[in-house]
Amino acid sequence: MNIKKIAAVFLSIGTLLTIIPSLPASAADSVLDDAELNNYITEYVDETHTPGLSLVAVDGENTSYKNWGYDNIAQQIPATEHTHYELASVSKAFTALSVLVLQEEGILSINDSVSDYLSWFDVKWQGESYDLKIWQLLNHTSGIPESQTYKQVKIGTDERLKEDTARIAEGIDLGFEPGTEFEYCNLNYDILAYLVEVASGERFENYVAEEIFAPIGMAETGYDIPTAQGYQRCFWQTIEYDAPRFKGCQGDGYVITTTADMSLWIKAQLGQLELPEKLEKAIEKSHRAEDASQYINTEEGADCHYLNGWMQEKDGSYMEHSGGNPNFSTMLYIDRERNIGTFAATNISSDSPVNAARSAYKLMMEGKFEHMSVSPSLDSIAAPIAVVFLLLLVLLVVLLLTQKKRLAKKAVNMKKEKIRLCLRLIILSALLVLCFAAPYLIGYNYLFVAVWLSYSALIALTVIDLDLILMIVTSITRYSRQKHQTKE
Repeated sequence: MNIKKIAAVFLSIGTLLTIIPSLPASAADSVLDDAELNNYITEYVDETHTPGLSLVAVDGENTSYKNWGYDNIAQQIPATEHTHYELASVSKAFTALSVLVLQEEGILSINDSVSDYLSWFDVKWQGESYDLKIWQLLNHTSGIPESQTYKQVKIGTDERLKEDTARIAEGIDLGFEPGTEFEYCNLNYDILAYLVEVASGERFENYVAEEIFAPIGMAETGYDIPTAQGYQRCFWQTIEYDAPRFKGCQGDGYVITTTADMSLWIKAQLGQLELPEKLEKAIEKSHRAEDASQYINTEEGADCHYLNGWMQEKDGSYMEHSGGNPNFSTMLYIDRERNIGTFAATNISSDSPVNAARSAYKLMMEGKFEHMSVSPSLDSIAAPIAVVFLLLLVLLVVLLLTQKKRLAKKAVNMKKEKIRLCLRLIILSALLVLCFAAPYLIGYNYLFVAVWLSYSALIALTVIDLDLILMIVTSITRYSRQKHQTKE
């Protein structure tokens, strides 16, 4: 059996393991058995209408799990430590580690030029071609602008989308000189994933499975395997939402895994597992930069850096990363100095995993945690706006249908009405253009709104546009009817 067939068999094991009993928790005095913590998370899950939430805590050699809600609400399947979630941006650490494993194998160096492996790769800085290095992609210091690139990513599952996505950067004008500033850009990691594929001679997913998932024992983890049912909030309801797939974004956000497997991932970072030497060295190197010049603060004045798929302190003792896909959210904390880590995931776009993982981490670290207030969801803002403008739309339709009868009773000055019409058309047209362009003005587009945000947000934008169009139509018909009546 060749390596690719072995990988396919290995990935299929993850699906079978979802039916085995839950892993035993650690001792009863586990941090996740804390009554206050459990009550807080339960209340937070209920208040945010989170369908399912899974949490794991690693404290030394002890591992414990807690779950709330459902893998699938309609089928009443409870969330467990074997529930599959998309990791979203927490996936980036796996992509970075695959690059570092290739370095340990002597296939590449992170100080190599990207164009050494992707011959077509050419980016511009101040009008001239720039020799971008692999480490600059790893650390989000490439200068590739997120705002210009994410909108070009195509929906689909075709293998060719990996190269197509990487080529979005071809010929692009960089936002700053690479290696001098930080800007988080998902495309950096999509380019890295395709580079791994080219350099290794294997499909990116297979290489990661063989070199990382399998040695660590992450048998429930893969890229193209079934997940829990995803959800989103729409008009105050939690509805099923099957988000479209982006094959070209495997490197930046599409590892699918469970909290059971993520406990092993945490232990691998803490040095608690026996691993192949090259993987062990690659993990250790992922925790710190090879050169001091590679440490670029993520915020001015903050001693926090992005390195190899992690937000971390300079000595690599503390690391974290959050993740958000259209219908999955995650949060991971690892403290190598204290030998602890927490990870939480949910099957909806929510800040519940951040608060759950953070609270458990704080409790292990300080013996207490901070109660975070619930942030308003986009749906809680967009839904009432949509309802108000839907009612306005109904009113406008009624006014248009009764317009002729109402105008028949009024005497008018057509010169004044013409001026009013012109003013209305100018103002309403300007508002229509502004409203239609709103997503673009804040760096989004309508595809992004439809895929990543609440449906109620898209409906609200659409209804406001329809209201303005109807106002323009009503203004024109009003003037036309008044003019006709005057002639009669």
